[in-house]
Amino acid sequence: MREIRLPPPPYAYNFNLLLEFVRRIAHPARLVVEGDALFRFTDGHLLSYRLSGDEIIVRGDSLVSGNMEHIERISRQCLGLCCDLTAFYDFAARDEMLWRVVSPLHGLPILCTETVFEALITLIIEQHITWKSALRYQRTLMRMFDEGVSVGKAKVYDFPSPQELAGFSRADLKPLKITNRRIDMIIDIAKAIAGGALDLETIRQLAARAAYDRLMTIKGVGHWTANNVIGRAFGEYPFLSQNDVALQAAALRYFHNGEGEKSADMVTGTLGVYGEYAGLAGHFALLRWVLDRYPPISP
Repeated sequence: MREIRLPPPPYAYNFNLLLEFVRRIAHPARLVVEGDALFRFTDGHLLSYRLSGDEIIVRGDSLVSGNMEHIERISRQCLGLCCDLTAFYDFAARDEMLWRVVSPLHGLPILCTETVFEALITLIIEQHITWKSALRYQRTLMRMFDEGVSVGKAKVYDFPSPQELAGFSRADLKPLKITNRRIDMIIDIAKAIAGGALDLETIRQLAARAAYDRLMTIKGVGHWTANNVIGRAFGEYPFLSQNDVALQAAALRYFHNGEGEKSADMVTGTLGVYGEYAGLAGHFALLRWVLDRYPPISP
């Protein structure tokens, strides 16, 4: 078995806290925790990640010398090893209320998807439904294309390609239990990519604002979806998703002791004061919400 050793980044990074977060995912599919290891399945490779000293050890039975560089690159990306949050932590530490929310999460990395396509499709599924329901239907989608690989009592899956999804009909995707409009969006985006009319991956070369503007040109993509695609694919949260009902609940709990009414205006007034860090403040409030609200799943 070959292995890759990923040295710790020169900034706060807490792998064990990452495991605690992934344990809260009610319907694991892309990431599965077993014992002290995190597992992913991609491009036919089952990868495990374990902490050894300060290093993260990447192992896989099918790793060969020709793909080691690729596996290392996507591992760094998906584990959030490339996201330096030092400036945000320094900023948050100067605000007592924000730091009360953020400090227990110090070092929790921002998980990123392998592709912009994966980020966009998962977020279309998440529109207007609860997080737990979205996780279930995202796993349903992956099961349509992939038998998965067993990890303990769970299975870990790869994400379907645009070409695979482009061949599906509305009826095929009915098990996702989302609206016909969102099903049509998923199929239309997959067809546009497969046919060469849309290249989502090139937006990685753009600054966050330009990438956001490009995403907003896609039919059916609004502010919440575009903003969170940037977060999920880039590890950056340049804007505030004030209409996110979960964020409204988290902001009310952590910044107002649960007193008052949830609203977009409340989120804007509460987190907008953090300026360029408002989006990250909101993201960390949601991360804290997940860790506090959802119990770890049984292994």
